Parts: sequence; C-alpha cells; structure tokens
Amino acid sequence: MAFGESAAVLRRLASEPIASACWRRTLAPDVVDEVRSLRHGPAVRRVVPVDDRRADAAVLAALEAWAEPFPQALARDLRQLLALHALLCPGVARRLRFERLVDDGCRRFHADHVSSRLICTYAGPGTECLPASAIDPQRPADGSNDHVLEPDAVWRCTAGWVLLMRGTLGDGPAQFHRSPPRDPAGPRLLAAIDG
Repeated sequence: MAFGESAAVLRRLASEPIASACWRRTLAPDVVDEVRSLRHGPAVRRVVPVDDRRADAAVLAALEAWAEPFPQALARDLRQLLALHALLCPGVARRLRFERLVDDGCRRFHADHVSSRLICTYAGPGTECLPASAIDPQRPADGSNDHVLEPDAVWRCTAGWVLLMRGTLGDGPAQFHRSPPRDPAGPRLLAAIDG
C-alpha cells in the first residue's frame, strides 16, 4: 500500500508490487455542498459503461436519474476521476458506478474480480482495507472473514480520498477490502470505476 497527498501516488500501482495506492485528498467545497444535498434518500445504484471519448455521457447517465438539480461540481469531479483512471489504466473497458448505500454493503473482506478499481467515497465512512500480511492465503474468501489473520490491521479511507486498487485480474497482489459499517448519520455516497 502506498499513501500520498497528490494524485501522483496512484502511479505507483503500475510500477511497484503493491495492492493499492491512496491519494489523501480533500473534496472541493462546492462538491461537499452538493454531496450534502444528495446524501439522504433511498438506495440508488447506477452502473454505466464508459467510452473514454465521451466521459461526459457516462457521468450524465450516472447522475441524471436521481440528482435534482443536476450536481455540476460532483459531475466535474467524476469526470476528473474518469480521466485519471484512463491515464493510469489505459486500454481497458471502463465502468462507472455511483450509488447511495443505505445498508452495510459488503462486510466481508474480499478482492474484486477486476483488473483495477478506483473508488471514492463522497459521504460517510470510506472503504476498509487490509494489508496482504493480514490475510491467510491458504483460506479462500468464502463469505466469512475467517481468512483474516489480523483484524486490527484494518485501515479506512476518509471521504474524498481516492483509492486505486488491484483486483484478482490485475498484474500483482489484489487488495482485500470491504464496506464500512452503516453510518447512523446517513447513507454513504460513493463512486467506483472498474477497469
């Protein structure tokens, strides 16, 4: 795992045998304002394919159905994340998921069946991760957390941070992660870009 205060840290995933890289960024104030107005409500999940030449269309499709008025600042941030993923992971089919989670999501530590995933939580607690040393490689992730050797080794992203992680189809170690517990303050808003 690598951490940094700029997007440059995410490039380390391509050149080092690490499972993830995390950009500890702060969301822009206009994004925070829009996210605050979108946080509450029923569960929503939008998954759209991304054509790198038309990222605006993917962002529009992900947000238009349930975000009124249309969140311009959030859309700008999503376009920037799509461009960043395209730069870091060229030549792959991309998919954008934007959702409001009202439950715990996936509470089991697992690695995704993708080459890479870029994830950013906009509201609520962020994704929880474990270092590879905390996972028993001889025990498969079978729907329980019995393969976790060091539960105290968990680290959690903060809202706004950008986590780029390898999946099981990537070249290198996959990042084991899970959704955080449900936040009593309200639903979690997140974006994920798979490639």
